[in-house]
Amino acid sequence: MKRIPGIALMCIVTVGLLTSGRIGSESYNGDDGFTLPEVTDTTGLTGFIKVAPFRLDILPPSSGVQFYGNGILFLSNTKFESKMLPKHVSFGSTEAYAGMISDTAITGHSIFSPTASFSFPCEATTFSADYQTMYYTKIPKKENKEKIFRAQYKPDRNGEDGWVSDEQPLEFCKGNYLFTHPALSADGKTLVFASDMQGTLGGLDLFTVTLEGDKWSVPRNLGAAINTIRFECYPFIDRNNNLYYSSDGLAGYGGNDIFTCKFNGETWEKPVNLSRKINTVNDDIAFTIDRQDGRTAFFTIRKKSNGNDLQLRRITLSQEKIDNTPLTIAYIFNGKPGQKPELVAEKPAEPAKAAPAVVKQEPKAEEKKAADQPAAPTQQAKVVIIKNTSELPEELKNKVIYRIQFMSTGKQRMEKKIVINGVSYKTYEYFYLNLYRYTIGEYTSLQQAKDLQVVVRKAGYPDAFVAAFKNDMRSLDLTLFK
Repeated sequence: MKRIPGIALMCIVTVGLLTSGRIGSESYNGDDGFTLPEVTDTTGLTGFIKVAPFRLDILPPSSGVQFYGNGILFLSNTKFESKMLPKHVSFGSTEAYAGMISDTAITGHSIFSPTASFSFPCEATTFSADYQTMYYTKIPKKENKEKIFRAQYKPDRNGEDGWVSDEQPLEFCKGNYLFTHPALSADGKTLVFASDMQGTLGGLDLFTVTLEGDKWSVPRNLGAAINTIRFECYPFIDRNNNLYYSSDGLAGYGGNDIFTCKFNGETWEKPVNLSRKINTVNDDIAFTIDRQDGRTAFFTIRKKSNGNDLQLRRITLSQEKIDNTPLTIAYIFNGKPGQKPELVAEKPAEPAKAAPAVVKQEPKAEEKKAADQPAAPTQQAKVVIIKNTSELPEELKNKVIYRIQFMSTGKQRMEKKIVINGVSYKTYEYFYLNLYRYTIGEYTSLQQAKDLQVVVRKAGYPDAFVAAFKNDMRSLDLTLFK
């Protein structure tokens, strides 16, 4: 596999030197003559989200993290990580790692690329639904501006599975322009990115391309409803095709604020500020949501007083539902999905090729338990997953039963039993919307299931929830939860 060269600092570092801050709803009139409109309150649902610091240093050239499989992707220095490094990785270098999320930190992480060194900005990556294709940003050889490249997870020249990158950038990345921070839609057919290419309103604008056959279309500017004469960057598209991005040209609370544009089934609506619950007087950038369950998000705060001071924040939900509607972060900011989200594949697909596991290295014996779990258990709760079989008892057939879903992942797991605090539970696996989902418990009583949910959450699975089944089929009938 051709080794991908190192990446220079991303556009937002340069952008940060050019932007001007603002506080509250006061208009800003800087030396460039730009006047900022006043910000207005946008949503009454932000009380259902929690924002807290997350213990993970953001190393340059990254400005944030990205979700990958059942974990996240981030940069770290190899001297702080495992001593059993792949041959292609140098000790003391910056390298991409993939790890799983505990309450406030990362657990069970390992080298992201098993066959070639990757040290690119992690927030500037985007993945297909099956995690077999990645789009990312780097500076090509003999050039000085970022371009967007494609990489595929497949055997390299030595027959080892890993990320194999195209040698040339995507076909629309032409000229002495910057093309950065790609965001791929859930169906893999639409890409949004930031660029200063011809046709911008000023600074960086957001553009979109669509996949036509095996080629991307000519870039289209998203227009004055979304872009300004300032800088728009860090786009992200959630599983309902709502668009999120950072801008310093729209009404906000200071520096770059994060905005969202609801996808109504046909187009993106007017940008909405994510409110003071998210945005600060500093630069708020690199917003991303876990597209598997929609209940966790990350963003970065960059202090204006020190451009190198990057602080990661994690967003979680404080409850499961509002008016019997399953609660997600996308719902908090954009409400129910549009009636015809054409960018999203609505029908469940056949199981795709297994996604590359987040943890690719064989962990040490003392780390194996943590590496096999999506979240580190608390010190008070012991969680062990072991192999066994799981079958639906005869007496529960044709009845509505409740289980606790504690895990969803793009890669099928072999473990069929989970032990929590010394109690053994059979696991039940089902496949839905390109993900393998794992549950425990077999109750005809909703209250019993809720009691187990509390135990599972305390054992290190904070996003565990109650799901209803009948004859091994998941039911989405909300009346079953009243």
